[in-house]
Amino acid sequence: MKITNNQKLPDALVQAISTNRHNEKGCYSATTLLHGSTETILTERHFDEIEVDAADSIWQVFGTATHSIFEKQNDNSFKEESFSVQVSNSKVTGRVDAYNLETETIIDWKTASVWKIQFADFDDWKKQGLIYAWLLKQSGLSVKRCEFIALLKDHSKSKARNDASYPQSPVYKYAFDVTDADLEEIERFIKGKIAELEEAEKLADWEIKPCSNEERWASGEKWAVMKTGRKTAIKLFDDEKTANEMMSKLGGTYVEHRPAESRKCLDYCTVCKWCPFWQSMNK
Repeated sequence: MKITNNQKLPDALVQAISTNRHNEKGCYSATTLLHGSTETILTERHFDEIEVDAADSIWQVFGTATHSIFEKQNDNSFKEESFSVQVSNSKVTGRVDAYNLETETIIDWKTASVWKIQFADFDDWKKQGLIYAWLLKQSGLSVKRCEFIALLKDHSKSKARNDASYPQSPVYKYAFDVTDADLEEIERFIKGKIAELEEAEKLADWEIKPCSNEERWASGEKWAVMKTGRKTAIKLFDDEKTANEMMSKLGGTYVEHRPAESRKCLDYCTVCKWCPFWQSMNK
């Protein structure tokens, strides 16, 4: 991976950006399993060609610094411990931020946006926590609970004062108890994902199944009832016919088509230039 410095930032910041491969070949971390197979395989194949600008990686530095601070604190837990379990011909790995021996609780530190909290977008955190719990179980350690401590990097005190639905603190805790049913379900997910990745490894780039809508953070296409002089939509509809039928009733003057967007592909995927799905969508 090549780190560019288009904004001419200090060398110290550029050097702080990690360029190491996240996984060794045949190893898949807990967080990698949450990505689409296309993204994972293309990242491995084109790692040395990927370019990322230092300015776009600033939150990576913030997250690394946060983990470093809490890693040094003394409490009744072990920290930054790595686990690895063989699954089929691959290895599933995980590096746990902290595990409290007394309460049998996994603790994971996160830097997050307020948006994630407001929309209760925790599915990826839950899966990550359960994969860690499954890994620990294979090593003979019981996990009763997972706690994610999120530091909200864009929290606003003024918004918190004026909006009761807004996170009231710049620190948010998302926690859940771990059940046997959870561990059985996550084991099925892990084995299914490994099977998918091992099959994708045999295929050419253009043959790999595209990432799912969820993995691409995709929104469906919409038809917006608009009114001349107004910038925002009066109402959004899933099909053009309904939008046109409702336009006059809603006081609209025209219907605007809004194509589906895959937000991760557009703004956060580093391998979209090699992805057949992204290339075909742009065409």
